[in-house]
Formats: sequence, structure tokens, C-alpha cells
Amino acid sequence: MRKPGSGNVFINYRRDDSAGWAGRLHDRLARVLPSRRVFIDVEGIEGGEAFARLLDAQVARCDVFLALIGSHWLDLADADGRRRIDDPNDFVRIEIASALRRDGVYVIPVLVDEAPVPNAEALPEDLRPLVEHNAVEISRENFDRDADRLIATIRRRLPFTVRHHRLVRALWATSVLCLVGAATVAAIYFGRVPTAFGLENLVRPSAREWRTLTYVDKTNPALLRAFIGRHPGTPEGDEAGMWMHYISARAWSKIQDTSDRRPISDFLSRFGDSAEADAAKRRLAELPPPREHGPGEAAPLSRFADCPDCPEMVAIPTGHLLMGSLDTEWTAPEDRYEGPRQAVTIARPFAVGRFEVTVGQFRQFVEATGRQMGFECIGIITPGAPAKVWDAIPGRDFRHPGFAQTDAHPVVCVNWDDAVAYTQWLSKQTGATYRLPTEAEWEYVARAGSQDSYTYGDDESRLCQYGNGADRGMDDTWNANRWCADGTAIGTARVGSYRPNAFGLMDTHGNVHEWVADCYHEGYAGMPEATRASGAAWITPNCATRVIRGGCWAYPPTQLRSARREAWEPYKRSYCVGFRVARELGP
Repeated sequence: MRKPGSGNVFINYRRDDSAGWAGRLHDRLARVLPSRRVFIDVEGIEGGEAFARLLDAQVARCDVFLALIGSHWLDLADADGRRRIDDPNDFVRIEIASALRRDGVYVIPVLVDEAPVPNAEALPEDLRPLVEHNAVEISRENFDRDADRLIATIRRRLPFTVRHHRLVRALWATSVLCLVGAATVAAIYFGRVPTAFGLENLVRPSAREWRTLTYVDKTNPALLRAFIGRHPGTPEGDEAGMWMHYISARAWSKIQDTSDRRPISDFLSRFGDSAEADAAKRRLAELPPPREHGPGEAAPLSRFADCPDCPEMVAIPTGHLLMGSLDTEWTAPEDRYEGPRQAVTIARPFAVGRFEVTVGQFRQFVEATGRQMGFECIGIITPGAPAKVWDAIPGRDFRHPGFAQTDAHPVVCVNWDDAVAYTQWLSKQTGATYRLPTEAEWEYVARAGSQDSYTYGDDESRLCQYGNGADRGMDDTWNANRWCADGTAIGTARVGSYRPNAFGLMDTHGNVHEWVADCYHEGYAGMPEATRASGAAWITPNCATRVIRGGCWAYPPTQLRSARREAWEPYKRSYCVGFRVARELGP
């Protein structure tokens, strides 16, 4: 553990008060200081004594402690109406109190959003010394100027090697070059030039990549897991492991006392390799098992599987949705086929796969039936070129799509008939009625009660937490937004890698397109009454194209919206297309 004097900066903030300011300040500091010297408290939550000790240890590592105070910092209340700052277990309070009682930590109150310095009498006893420290104001209009002034104050409090890290690196590099020059002369003299040096060790790729990550990236478990896998044993890989432990511990502290099995199952899906996983499994074992339901019935949002290797299903309640999107969401000509919006009723309960059908599940079907899966699959034949050309690639199939997959990844290179055949086989194996979801059912479960662009809202900057799409992980030739990184550059991610929606479903944004039952129609103007009244599939005789929904791992965020739909020929197989199953409930 680092001791004071090692040049670390800790940013303390309250999420509901100043999260945006904290993110901007973190990214600004990371540009002028070594990025792993800047630690940010990713969110404020309730927790236990063990986690309080963890935070205290993090504060102990810093030389400079920034306490961000916004206009609502003092008065934010909990569910019972009590000020959160008065709670001895409030993490914002714990962190500030820890910093104030340490002689080696320089505390700077940072006033944002025109917030005043708090009155000492309004603060708990252990926070009153905070008002004795010189505060720095940061305004929205003069953010750059104010941030530069704050950075100058911080740099004066850091060790010389951190404060002037660029100069130190330059001096170090000059010394190394001198040594390399001398060694080169010696190597030439002794004829050992090809093997004398390990010059690749002078600059670590992991260090370059780590510096590009923002604090949003560092709270994404899928990204961290992929980073650690690419850079094991490096200082940056170890740093990513620390962040992984930090966010998994916080996530577990939120739910460790719950009596609901679903959030614990979701935690294990995302953090099954964490230090808290064993505790989560024990807690799950302590809870009563889900109530057994007779054939054809299930409690709303309960989870079940008809056999050990069958897809895990989520029981979906009846309800209503406005299907489609408004023109304010449209960014491409084909987006107009998402309208006009239609009021649709989902009249009967049904179940839908919690995950997309996996490679392992689909392989069982192929081996049991001997189904022929063809000898080519559509993919990008010019991955390194600015203009991407998609075409059939010989020798590709669901076993070898062109990128690495395990049995836990979503199956791809399946056409509409393959998906339907799988549901028919699964129906015979279980005695239940499996099928593809209708397009209305798919949008209903993908939205999970939301009418926003995405299941969680409209903020694109959060999309990398919920799905696998094109992002900063793509190479520079990809024409995609790169405001975040989801942890998977090229190809699919294993199912369950990202956050679930309100129905508990994973990967409804990105990863793979999903086949649905409907024929494709250019818009909803002629939607049949049966579809509006019950959510039934819209089928026309001899339809040439079917609908795929959800978007693909190679798509930018505008093409991963809940309303986004595409036409696809039912005979085509693509390494961007898979499926999710539905199941009938009730008689």
C-alpha cells in the first residue's frame, strides 16, 4: 500500500450532488498527472464497517484529498428524511473525516455549482475542521481556468517526481539512451546486437492503453476483465484488478442483506470471478428456493429452466407499450420504418430467454439432429479498411465464426430456419411450447417499461455498461462512436457480461442481432389489429424478409436503440445474427 508522499490524489464526491463535476475533474487531472495516481470514489452508497475500512485505507494512500461540495451536498436526505451527512456510515462523511484526521493529507474543499462554504455548526463534529481549509471554487463558465488553478495548488503538494513527472521521464529517457548507446557500442564490438536488448520493455502497451481509460471505463467489469486478460502481470493489470475488486465489493455491499434471489443471481452473472462470489453463493443457498410452478404457470419475472441444459427463462407479465420511436430518435433514412408508434397490448403472459441462445446450447441441438449448418457465413471481408465490405466468407460457421468464442458466447451464423428448428427441437425435448418471440414481444421485453432510446434512459455514455457494441476498442478505421469501451473489441461477448434491464434480461442492446417471428414491413402504419391487441406476430404470405432486433457488436449506439429494427433474408447466416427463445405459458 502506498504511503503519503507517493503523489496520489483522491476525489470525494456525492453522486446525487456532483457526479458530473467529479468525472470532468478526474479526466482533467489524468491529463497532467500519472493516471493511476488519481483515485475517484465511483458512487456513494450505504454499506458496512468492512467497506468503511476499505475506504479509510484508500484515503490513507493519498497526499491530496479533494472534497467536492455542490449546491445540495449538505442537505441531501435518505429515504427517512434524515440528512445523509449526519449518518456515521455515510461514505462521503467517512472519507472526509479520515482525510481530516491524517497529518500527511492535504484537504481541499472544492466548491462547484455555485455552492457556498458550509457553516461549521451545520456539520457533524468530525467534519467541522473542513471549513478551516482554503476552498477552491470551480464554475461552469470558467471551468478550464478554475481547474488549472486547482491543479497548480495540487501540484505544489505532490512529490517532485510526480509534480514534474514529464521532466523526470525525459531525464530518465536521456539516461537510458546514453546507456543504450554505450551498450550498442559494446554489443557491436562483441557481435551481440540482435539479442543484447529488450527494447520492447521500455514502453508497455498496457501503460499506453490504461492512460486512455476514463473513470466510467474503470467501473465497467467487462472492460476491466478483458484488460486484465490482455495484460496479466503488469502494473496496469494489477491496477485494473484493484478497480475490479473495488466495484465488485461495492456492488455486493448493496445487496448482501437482500431476500430477493434475482439481484444476487445478477451479481453472480457479472462478478462470478470476484472475491465476493462465494459469499453471494452462500447467501443464495440460505434463501428459500423459488416456488415450484405447475406446467404453464410462473410468477411474473421469476426465472426457471425446463432442463439443466435448457435456456434460462424469465416469466414476462402482460402489459402495454408504445411500439416504435419518434422522429427525434431517427438518424438514418431507414429509421423512419420505426414509426408511426403504435399502442400495443401484450395480452398473454409468456416467458423469454434471459440470455441469447449460446454456442453450447445450439451445439447440442446440431449434434442431436444432424442439422447441416452450411459452409459460409456473412462477415466483414475488409476489416482493416476504412470502408467495410460485408460478404459471405467460405469456411465459416457457428463453430468458427471468425473470432474466438466459448460455449458461453451467443451463437451466431444461424439463419431464421435454424432458429425456428432449434425451438421446435427444444419443444419436443421438454414438452413445452418454444418459439421465436414476436417483434412486439421483443420490444416489450427489451424496453422493460422504458419508452426512452435505451432500456435505462437516453444517455449514450452509459451504453457500454449495458451491451456490446462498436466503441473505443475498435481500431481507428471503424466509423463508430468511441466515448466509452465495453471490453470487447471485435466479436461477441459471453452472455451475461453486462447489466440486466428491469426485467432481468441481458444483451438486449448489442452483442448479436436477434431473429423474431415477424415478416419485415416498412413501418407500422398497416399493423394488424391482432398485433395491436395481443402482440401477435405480423405475418404476410411468402414474405421475403424477416425482422432482426437488438443490434450487433459492430454497431454504433444509434443502431442499438430499443426501437431499432432491420430486414434480413431468412436464408442468410451472419456472424452478427443470433436469437433468443420465447416460451408459451398457460393453456
